Amino acid sequence: MEAHSFSPESAGFRRAGVLGLAAVTTVVGTLEMHRLLSAQGTSAPEVVLVFLFALCFGWIALSFWTAIAGFLQLALGPRLPGLRYPSVDEEAVPLASRTSVVMPIHNEDPASVFANVQATYESVAATGHLDAFDFYVLSDSTRAEAWVAEELAWSDLCRRVGGQGRIFYRRRTDNTGKKAGNLGDFCERWGRRYDFTVVLDADSLMDGRTLVTMARLMELNPRAGILQAPPLNVGRTTLFARLQQFAGRVYGPIVAAGAAAWQLGESNYWGHNAIIRTEAFINHCGLPVLPGKQPFGGHILSHDFVEAALMRRAGYTVWLVPELGGSYEQPPPNLLAYAQRDRRWCQGNLQHLSLVMAGGLHPFSRGHFLMGVMSYVASPLWLLFLLSGLVAALHDRFFLDVHSLDTASLAFDAPGSLRLFAVSMGMLLTPKLLGLTLALVRPGEAAKMGGRVRLTLSVLLESVLASLLAPVMMLFQSHFVFGTILGYRVNWSSQQREDADLPWAEGARRHAAHMAAGVGLVAAAALVNAAMVAWLIPVVAGLLLSVPLTVLTARSSLGQWAARRGLFLLPEETEPPEVLERAQSITEEHAVEPVSDAVERVLTDAKTHALHLALLESQPGLAESTSTPAALEGARRKLLGGSAEPLSAQEKVAALLDVGTLSEAREQRLTRALS
Repeated sequence: MEAHSFSPESAGFRRAGVLGLAAVTTVVGTLEMHRLLSAQGTSAPEVVLVFLFALCFGWIALSFWTAIAGFLQLALGPRLPGLRYPSVDEEAVPLASRTSVVMPIHNEDPASVFANVQATYESVAATGHLDAFDFYVLSDSTRAEAWVAEELAWSDLCRRVGGQGRIFYRRRTDNTGKKAGNLGDFCERWGRRYDFTVVLDADSLMDGRTLVTMARLMELNPRAGILQAPPLNVGRTTLFARLQQFAGRVYGPIVAAGAAAWQLGESNYWGHNAIIRTEAFINHCGLPVLPGKQPFGGHILSHDFVEAALMRRAGYTVWLVPELGGSYEQPPPNLLAYAQRDRRWCQGNLQHLSLVMAGGLHPFSRGHFLMGVMSYVASPLWLLFLLSGLVAALHDRFFLDVHSLDTASLAFDAPGSLRLFAVSMGMLLTPKLLGLTLALVRPGEAAKMGGRVRLTLSVLLESVLASLLAPVMMLFQSHFVFGTILGYRVNWSSQQREDADLPWAEGARRHAAHMAAGVGLVAAAALVNAAMVAWLIPVVAGLLLSVPLTVLTARSSLGQWAARRGLFLLPEETEPPEVLERAQSITEEHAVEPVSDAVERVLTDAKTHALHLALLESQPGLAESTSTPAALEGARRKLLGGSAEPLSAQEKVAALLDVGTLSEAREQRLTRALS
């Protein structure tokens, strides 16, 4: 099948439509804001207020028109122009390419990781194209117990599915470059064996048909460098996670389709659930180490945007392909875990400021860098806008010489202010309304989400709760941005993925500053007049209620209660895809036994000992690569000298890296047991 009609002119028309309308909307909104503020003359705080409003309103306008484009794309044309899709005959032909499916992990729960790998593997096998795929679990785990548990889980997986020679496990001892470095190490060692590479996250799950389609699209489109399949949030039960899953399922397709509709072959890469052209990636997407120290220098944390920009600079296209489907991940279980993840992404995106003017980049790549920065800078801009409004009101209240002004100049245009507020809120809510509209008109879609009434009620409830949580995230992200500017570094740690109730004390500790900010805003507004307090209620309500909101939405019991009543339901829950059901059943049937002491397990269990040493010896030089001789010396003294003193975390890792130490210690124990 030939590609849909596509030309630079049609692409330009799409982009001019979205970007041009966003620009016009921003200008009109900013002029109206200036008119409202200039009734009494324009003070210095009000000049700042108009400038901040223009930036923030422009961001809203771009999101609004992107949603409109997404709605039209989904309603009128399900496939993007510019990509060649396979014909029915081509879909029946075996894949001519070789694809690696790689999953970088870091101190994750091996049960869920390897359950997802097995479900994906079996789903690919069901398509009849398994011979075209190999799977790699690439561990950067630093905890000894996680390391040994991963080895055992990998061995059991290979035994269950007969995956020897097709499912591989590798652990790095040097975590340089974090996830990007992990993927880079894979590319250097094994990447050139494969035409394409599918990159997953530790919580990723993909349908085999989607993987086959992605590989076939890459075969048919030789200038495509990256194809991104937007992942759908599934699998968590807390109320907060259910809100994220529901929003992603109803509104997410509108946003993704809108971005794809006008960005086309200059789209972005999200770092996982995507396929890359391996040789092009190796040749052109090596990441620079930024000059200076963290947070702005050093290794790039948000590598995906940069890799997409480098791929585009090399002449390859990058596509967001929403219609692929079959792509899943898990959301954070609560607001604090969500904020923790955002902290790392914030620093990584702000690093991109130093790359905006890098030579040879496509203008859209520079735009993606700026949009990534704006996705976090928007929060402190809104905060500054809010504070500037208060300062301007206080300035007029206490410093304006009201006796020098006539009555007409003091008149406040309340209807005009309400109109601008209503337009802003309407633009913010439009993606939700468009997503709801599509779900309501599609046959069977609403029925799978609780029915039309419950679906509509779910959208209303989600919108209210999201509005209450938004000011809290505004302060979190503002803190992250200002902290990065001031030089605070982010620590790289594994994400919290499992559902767990949050203690009230933890909620109170983390939100004390947010509640204080809410009280301060109310007090400052009260100095102006009661009307100002009323205008701030949408902001301060969420701040004052931040503790119960965070604690209660973190509870699985409330999420399950909502699901039983048909609220925030997903079609993937009502009629689960086979790959999701299979991953869940594997997790339940093949629980991974916890490893309480990794060294003790390797020394006392024959299977674990043989497996661990075989994996060490399969990577030449790995056993001698430990960079902590003092830790190895301490481990040998304790293990071979009969000391009852426990090994430290560093000594455990050093011992597990040394074949000689493990062999001597096990032999010594066996000798003592026989004597």
